Amino acid sequence: MAPLVRNVRRTLAAVALALAAAGALGAGTDAPTGRLADGAGPPRVLSVEVKGPITGGTAEYLASALRRARDERYDAVAITIDTPGGALDATREIVQLMLASEVPIVAWVGPAGAHAASAGAFVTMAAHVAAMHPASNIGAAHPVTLGGKDVADEAGKDMAKKVENDTVALVRSIASERGRNADWAEKAVRESVSVTGEEAVRLKVVDFLAPDLRAALERADGRQLQSGGAWRPVKTKDAALVAHEPTVRQRLLSFLADPNVVALLMLLGTLGIGIEFYHPGIIFPGAVGALCLLLAFLAMRVIPVNAGAVVLIVAGVGLLVAEGYVAAHGVAGVGGAICIMLGTAFFIDRASPDYQFDPATFTVSPWIVWPTPIVLAGVLGFMAWKVAAIRNAPQQLGAAALVGAAGVALEEVGPSSGTVFVHGEYWQARSAEPIPKGARVRVAGVDGLTLTVVAAPDPR
Repeated sequence: MAPLVRNVRRTLAAVALALAAAGALGAGTDAPTGRLADGAGPPRVLSVEVKGPITGGTAEYLASALRRARDERYDAVAITIDTPGGALDATREIVQLMLASEVPIVAWVGPAGAHAASAGAFVTMAAHVAAMHPASNIGAAHPVTLGGKDVADEAGKDMAKKVENDTVALVRSIASERGRNADWAEKAVRESVSVTGEEAVRLKVVDFLAPDLRAALERADGRQLQSGGAWRPVKTKDAALVAHEPTVRQRLLSFLADPNVVALLMLLGTLGIGIEFYHPGIIFPGAVGALCLLLAFLAMRVIPVNAGAVVLIVAGVGLLVAEGYVAAHGVAGVGGAICIMLGTAFFIDRASPDYQFDPATFTVSPWIVWPTPIVLAGVLGFMAWKVAAIRNAPQQLGAAALVGAAGVALEEVGPSSGTVFVHGEYWQARSAEPIPKGARVRVAGVDGLTLTVVAAPDPR
């Protein structure tokens, strides 16, 4: 019995030692990232990009990146910025997330020619470390964006003052929290000032210049930053960059944030619906058109769209469709084409105070404003002309199509009865004058299932 007990004790001791060794190894390794607890191995930086308009999809994308960086214990988050601006509510959400982030954030405005305009300036200044490419610019954050007009011109002085003051309060709070130039930040909002990278460094809007993201991370390394309520050094030297990819939903929202895409979706949608009106039952053009319109209406919640312009486009297509059904002699078609072009030209809402975009970049391309509506009007106009021509053509089916048709008398046809062969069919017929068998006849009228015929000259 004693040997058995000793063997059991030895076995349990071996198992305990194995578990202790495994526990020691596990304690020395960070499970989410695989890095050792003593910091061995290169730092890991999660890389994200903010390119194009800032929308709700952008906020969702950055929120998921910051959450992943925190949960997987990344050393930093690197944000590459090149944006014309965006929605204020989405920008405010992004800024709140960045200011509360426990993971250090390094923002870099680049590459060459990039800009952090309007709302993009807020995002840049909210980072723990902000850098810019020497050939980039930042600023122009006044809340009059798309057409370069002041909000007061289209929404009233009271609304303009309210929006401007609220935006100034936001940007000053960001600058103060990150130790940046709050006075310049206020100027960027009130006076739409914009500065180059070198000027931004001199004015203490950003921290330094960097030719690329890797250089920005190298210069940020070792800086002492207050993050998550404590001071900690930034560890980004020789970091391993891990890209954070957006989801399909976030990609779709970014795609729909392009005003040119939205305008094209509206035009293609109305074209598909118009074709379905001209040729009911085809299904495919109508289905594609409905899908395009649904995507366009979804995009209208992402970027500012002028409701009046949408009405003009829809009314223009309606007039082009009506051209095929009424004798308007081209007036409806021309009016429809004009409505479509005007609707496309004024498609973006330039009076919306809830959006901050750079007017030089965030606009509908002239190649969309003019050629596309003309092509659309041409296609629908051609179809309207064809429909009108078909409506005016002689009827080819039914009783009316028999009038004037030629045939042959199969027996003598008189005032009482007879049989003729017309349009490949046998018909009962009568004639005021007797027509001999085998003679040529022409249909003069239709009375139910009986034809009224007259003698026709023999073509021979």
